[in-house]
Amino acid sequence: MKIVIYISGLLGILFIISCSEPNAEDILKKSYEKCQSIENGYYEMTSYMKYMSNNDTTSSSYTCYFKKLADDSIYSSAFHYQHYYEGEYAKDVLYTGDDFVNYSRKDSTGEIMSKSLWANDIKSYSHNYKFYSPLTTIKSNPLPNDSAFIDNKHVFEYIGEDLINNISCYHVKMNTSPDNDSTDLMQILRIENNFWISKKDYIPIQYSVAYDILMNGDTMYQFSKDVLTKYELNNLNEEEENLNLSSIPSYISLKDYKPQKSPELLSTDTFAPDWTLVSLNDETLKLSDLKGSLVLIDFFYKSCYPCMLALPALQDLHEQYYDKGLRVIGINPYDTKEKNDIDVFLKNRGITYTVLLDGKDVANEYHVSSYPTIYIIDKEGKILHTQVGYGAGLEKEFEKIITQNL
Repeated sequence: MKIVIYISGLLGILFIISCSEPNAEDILKKSYEKCQSIENGYYEMTSYMKYMSNNDTTSSSYTCYFKKLADDSIYSSAFHYQHYYEGEYAKDVLYTGDDFVNYSRKDSTGEIMSKSLWANDIKSYSHNYKFYSPLTTIKSNPLPNDSAFIDNKHVFEYIGEDLINNISCYHVKMNTSPDNDSTDLMQILRIENNFWISKKDYIPIQYSVAYDILMNGDTMYQFSKDVLTKYELNNLNEEEENLNLSSIPSYISLKDYKPQKSPELLSTDTFAPDWTLVSLNDETLKLSDLKGSLVLIDFFYKSCYPCMLALPALQDLHEQYYDKGLRVIGINPYDTKEKNDIDVFLKNRGITYTVLLDGKDVANEYHVSSYPTIYIIDKEGKILHTQVGYGAGLEKEFEKIITQNL
């Protein structure tokens, strides 16, 4: 009888052990260690992106050869990838560690930048290029490192098991407490990372990050998800030629990089070009209709962060000086009511001054190359002041010009 009880108790202990939930932190640590051990490889991925300023989710796919570069000052890896946007080929991008090349197989043209000459320019463009970061970056972002497990800002949770691309994965969630400055106009309310880690080799097969953001009284949502559809790691020797300039097809005509020079804004004390545009309320307005008023024109678009920072200050100027003869006009070259809900976006921020759409040609005529760009035009139609960008305190400068010229 005692033997039976003993065996029964042992089976109970084994049952408890076998049913215990995997530990989220242990899974992420093993995945981080695995990714840290990767030196090179090939992968195929699909990336989904929903920006806080847009309603739609876009998709891109990539095929990429890479080799980590421990001491490179620009990228963590040499790489050669092909980018496909919404299923259509977009471009090839190659970085050898010495040269950076963009080229198109469609029109057989490309541009080459030598790192010895243009390191700063290459680095300034680096945010435009997309990678499967856990595999290619030195820090295996966005997987958490050791410090994340000992601070009070991260909370980890094991969700369960999921099948991603026919691979059995651990699903782990990480919530991060945002660091917000109370004076910032944009407050991050929530950061949630999800990881799907292969049970077989601890490679993250999929990961996502979501943000809830409060800006100018409006709550917005941003989300991205990257999915690994194929990978071969630490076996690049026979494919290494893909990371050299010799991998570029012979029919591609490469030109040396020449930095683009932004056009100078229209000169002050010259007459501002007239325009005719349609407002959010479907009303037609000409600049010449505003003769006799002081006009502040703000060239902006929805997903431009400094543009959004300027909106409350411009609204304040509109409310304070409208009855005295100031007309604040927003000109948007890109957003539409149908696709971008720009009308709802501005209404949620309390913007009541006139906003005009389809302003790309006008922006070109006014030599706008950076956003926001602001023109102040006097009652006769001459340009009084120009400003590129926005920073705290500029509204005081605008107010001084406005009061002197009303």
